[in-house]
Amino acid sequence: MSEFRYCKLEKEWRIFAPERLKRPNDLHNKKEIHPGELIHDKCPFDMGKEEFTPNEITRISQDGEWQCRVVPNLYNALSINVQPKSQRDGFFEKFTGFGAHEVVIETPFHDKQIWDYDYNDLLNYFTIIQQRVISLKKDNRFAYLSIFKNQGENAGASMSHSHSQIIALPFLPKNMKEENAYKKAYYEEHKRALLDDLVYEELEHGKNIISQNSEFVLYCPYASEFAFEAKIVSKKKLSSLSEFSRSDLSSLSDIVNEFFTAYYKALGEVPFNMIIKNAPYEEYTESTKNYFRFNIEIKPRIYKQAGFELDSEIPINVMLPEEATKIYKETK
Repeated sequence: MSEFRYCKLEKEWRIFAPERLKRPNDLHNKKEIHPGELIHDKCPFDMGKEEFTPNEITRISQDGEWQCRVVPNLYNALSINVQPKSQRDGFFEKFTGFGAHEVVIETPFHDKQIWDYDYNDLLNYFTIIQQRVISLKKDNRFAYLSIFKNQGENAGASMSHSHSQIIALPFLPKNMKEENAYKKAYYEEHKRALLDDLVYEELEHGKNIISQNSEFVLYCPYASEFAFEAKIVSKKKLSSLSEFSRSDLSSLSDIVNEFFTAYYKALGEVPFNMIIKNAPYEEYTESTKNYFRFNIEIKPRIYKQAGFELDSEIPINVMLPEEATKIYKETK
């Protein structure tokens, strides 16, 4: 039977319609082909092809060879080399394309994907992102940092070499401004962080918990938007990677490694978007840790949203989170 479920975090209804689920074999995608990608031996993200990328911002190396590196995006959406300036264009308003757009090249190996990573690969990955979060925060013109990974063509990736992107904005996007205000108001009323309460409810419910360790909990949200969607939330008062100790990074790497091992066994090479959510730079203070909790969202792109979702903004999810949780846990 179909049902509506209410997402307390996004404050919106979602439809669950398991009868629309395609046959299980349809969930196991074969390796995708990216028509726009360069021939393998010319991939600019491979080791030995460093001269084909813009000048490197930073890297993590081991035994004289880089393990992951960050470069400016050659096809950048925004530029740090222009001044932020609001202008009028007749009756309309525009703003210069100020911002930062960077690429995190996660591995020197072309065919290595996140489900192939070991603990050290993930520790390097989160460490270098932490470095960029701290560094970009020093520029007080930035209000928000979007950190995301598009895996697979259906998730928006144009290169199959494993990478993530960082975009720094001079303002808060509308959805983040509303979410932040909601979290602040919730804390003012209850003296608890919203995500802390949602995690508590999920732990009490029990059916959607995939795994947890001393620092993080991994679960399929009760009112998830996408089939097999998963969320990782900090148990500690951590609002940003900039606050993480080495031990925190280690625990995060462990649980992300555990999740993507299960993801690949359960779904194969299904495309996904991974969003790493830190507290915005704007109005960030020590008290931010009271209401904002660091989290990671993984959204598999098994089905495309169509006309109804675009019109109503109510997504249709064909997989109940408790069923997705069972499938993930059965891979152990």
